[in-house]
Amino acid sequence: MSFWHDAIKRLENVLADSGCEDGVVKLDVNYDADVCQYPKGVPMEGYFGGQSGQFITSEPIRANTRISFMFGAPLANQKQRAAAGVITNTVSAFLSLARRLHPCTPDRYAPCLAELSREVAGKKVYLVGPMPVLERALKDQVVDSPEAADLLLVAGDGMTADAGVACIDEYRGKKRMIFLGPSTAGVSGLLDLEHWCPYGR
Repeated sequence: MSFWHDAIKRLENVLADSGCEDGVVKLDVNYDADVCQYPKGVPMEGYFGGQSGQFITSEPIRANTRISFMFGAPLANQKQRAAAGVITNTVSAFLSLARRLHPCTPDRYAPCLAELSREVAGKKVYLVGPMPVLERALKDQVVDSPEAADLLLVAGDGMTADAGVACIDEYRGKKRMIFLGPSTAGVSGLLDLEHWCPYGR
């Protein structure tokens, strides 16, 4: 069992006997959408009950699927986890379980990066997932292993890759983790994890 299963079980409990669990979420890819500057990938979006959520991934899909598809599912690969991520974000938007499920506009990139840089100043940082902007901005702080890090920064695709899932599961509760951007908002809200998205909408 991973943090994904913990988050989805929590969502399943929230939705129990509401009827929403049988609802259908539409998954699509929106190449024109604003995206968070940190994760690498394309914006997969979900739509349910007039609300939407986003998840940045290198493994997007287009489909219509029931929310309950996630309940008890093994989520054995990156594509399935990314779908679970966007469904979780979309349903979290519908139920108002999390804030800032949509990215800021590009004019906010600079202040967000400046504030995050101040937040992690003087600390050794491990990046969970590909994050070119932070690889450049924090190049003197980024370390090659989570063991050597003071804190972990987690982005969308890092949450879905096998190595990222294993890393988060191993260090959750042991090292400080900051989950970045709208992609991580649903899981962060369900599991009460530290979330960074000061300018998200």
